Amino acid sequence: MARGLLFGAVALMAVLCVTEALKLPPYIKACRRNDPQLDECGLKNGREAVSRFVNGDRKYKIPNLSPLTLYNFAVNSGSRTVGINLNFKEAQIHGLGGVDIKATRFDLKKKRIEFDLVWDVFYVLGDYEINGRVLVLPIQGRGPANITVTDLVVTFGFDYELVPKKKTGKDHISLTTSNVKFEIGHAYFDLKNLFNGDRLLGDNMNVFLNENWKEVANELGPSLADAIGEVIRQIIQQIVDVVPYDNIFPVD
Repeated sequence: MARGLLFGAVALMAVLCVTEALKLPPYIKACRRNDPQLDECGLKNGREAVSRFVNGDRKYKIPNLSPLTLYNFAVNSGSRTVGINLNFKEAQIHGLGGVDIKATRFDLKKKRIEFDLVWDVFYVLGDYEINGRVLVLPIQGRGPANITVTDLVVTFGFDYELVPKKKTGKDHISLTTSNVKFEIGHAYFDLKNLFNGDRLLGDNMNVFLNENWKEVANELGPSLADAIGEVIRQIIQQIVDVVPYDNIFPVD
């Protein structure tokens, strides 16, 4: 599975405040811990900041997201309807910068944070290798691929604990568990060079994939969502490793 990116991190970074311990970029506005409308504040500030993160931020080790490169991205499915092994040595995800943060939920008492993220469209490009079956038909091939997803909704949530750090002498957030849920509006597939370049078989299989996109997307979606969720988790953890909890959620 690919490892290595963001968007829920933007909403979390939006509640950071400038302190003597750490100067933050001017595009990040603060939200106070005791703000009765903390969710709304995080949403507003996250939306304002999200476009600034597309090109990355070295200070917080945020990678370039335009595009996001995923290495060794794999889908290994074995359901009754679809059983495929789909592999990309290097896949590029385009369109992540078009994310809309629909909602943020901060439960500081329960130490739980969630983000609802929406993309109108993004697409995955790269050289693929596939074998297996889709419904009753076998599939195999290798070559360039374009997988386009529209109306993707991802909910990323995580639980955390507070851990003291000797370097700062303060408590820091440490993510414990995380989960990701997703919904896909539609998916489109264009796999070149299927069946060793047999154009008739390849064209018919692409038509079949697009006619049965829901079944295929149900197998592809979890791996893609997990990859995005893992990157979000890593970036959030990188940020909270260097920024104390009291600086992230300052008291009035």
